[in-house]
Amino acid sequence: MSKNLFIALGPLTFLIILSLPEIGGMSSTAQAALASTIWIAIWWVSEAIPVPVTSLLPLVLFPLTGVMSIGQSAAPFANPLIYLFIGGFILALAMERWNLHRRIALNIIYAVGTNMRMLILGFILATGFLSMWISNTATTVMMLPIALSIITQYKEFEKNSDKPIPGADVFPVALILSLPYSASIGGMATLVGTPTNLIFIDSVERIYGASIPFAEWMAIGLPISLILMFVCWIHLTRTAFHIGGDTVPGSRELVRSEIDALGKMGREERNVLIIFSIVAICWISRSYLITPFLPQLNDTIIALIGAGALFIIPSSNGREKLMDWETSLKLPWGVLLLFGGAFSVAAAFAESGLTAWIGDKLSLLEGIPFWLILLIIVAVVNYLTEVTQNMATCTLMMPIMAALAGAIDVHPFPIMAATCIASSCAFMLPMATAPNAIVFGSGYLRMKDMVRAGFLLNLLSILVIVLMIYFVFPVVWGIDMLSFPQELK
Repeated sequence: MSKNLFIALGPLTFLIILSLPEIGGMSSTAQAALASTIWIAIWWVSEAIPVPVTSLLPLVLFPLTGVMSIGQSAAPFANPLIYLFIGGFILALAMERWNLHRRIALNIIYAVGTNMRMLILGFILATGFLSMWISNTATTVMMLPIALSIITQYKEFEKNSDKPIPGADVFPVALILSLPYSASIGGMATLVGTPTNLIFIDSVERIYGASIPFAEWMAIGLPISLILMFVCWIHLTRTAFHIGGDTVPGSRELVRSEIDALGKMGREERNVLIIFSIVAICWISRSYLITPFLPQLNDTIIALIGAGALFIIPSSNGREKLMDWETSLKLPWGVLLLFGGAFSVAAAFAESGLTAWIGDKLSLLEGIPFWLILLIIVAVVNYLTEVTQNMATCTLMMPIMAALAGAIDVHPFPIMAATCIASSCAFMLPMATAPNAIVFGSGYLRMKDMVRAGFLLNLLSILVIVLMIYFVFPVVWGIDMLSFPQELK
């Protein structure tokens, strides 16, 4: 379907839903919210017009249809979580500006080892770690040339080798695929790792008035991320491809030369590392070390203090600072608008009563085992995000999951967190995520390579997420998963 068709389909669907008689007891305000949301969703999913532009539609549709005033519609665009993302991204840009991220990645790869399996593990760990703090797209762009250098070295050795090397034909494919997979997986671990995590946090705060500290999310996000990295490594080296344990000649020297080319760590790198470490430690320890003494300090303020310090501390030449405004203009402003639009849509669900109406209809699911509902939801979101924008998917699913939890009388946080995490698992198609598209353009991948490896990794990720949410989440967060808490009603 052409984009022009989707451009027309959005407002047409909006007008049809708006003109229908009362839908199943839905109020006119909720019906207007539904009509507006479907228009926005069609344009988001199809990318008929640029996603950031579509994200401004709530500022037009909600006031005109009486769902919310312009002030109420615009307020989510100033959500504190957006500034948490800004602060975190400025820290990431400073790491990139002074090549600290490259030094970290190369040292991880060098430490892990240089046989084929361990090289892939090294790339998974390095890419995954960086994606916890830096955008998965930027991480993939940085790691790809390093991987291609090793593959070039390896191809040269293979050509001159007297004996066949087990897994030689598939090693480049597995190594390249490890980059986007681990970039998506690493982002699950921290609040700033991927935008969908912040959508979950916003939904919990807005719907239930509860805050989720950085450390609390990491308590479940990091274990899931680490398990999936291990699963990804085993999958890429043992099941999807059979990779031998042979050393890749010259790879250790190549990585060492890349590290040496960076030279000794300069003052700028060291200071950025210090600021980044302080911010990360404060995020992780805030709830039990800082809050008792300074309850007003939250994760957003910590991020902004750290980002601000980068504009104050001078570099070694004294003429410039660790961060300048020109570099900060690389902030993903489109994603910030998408955040605002997503938060505004979520607010409209609650304000219009649409969430309550959905919850009433979902009460029909009461009596179905919770583990089965969880499995179905994770599987649907997991494969849906292959063909949809993951932030849009997460935004539209959060209020529905909250309503579902109330309808079947279970704790809402596990089912919402599972949906959020599942929306990051897009491993099959090149167009599913930017990292997938970047590596697909390397020339080493065929569509069937990514689909075959990604399909099974999707299945494995569904299993890991469901098991971790069902058995580990309630223990780590100290909740009774199978009853809706009174304090959240």
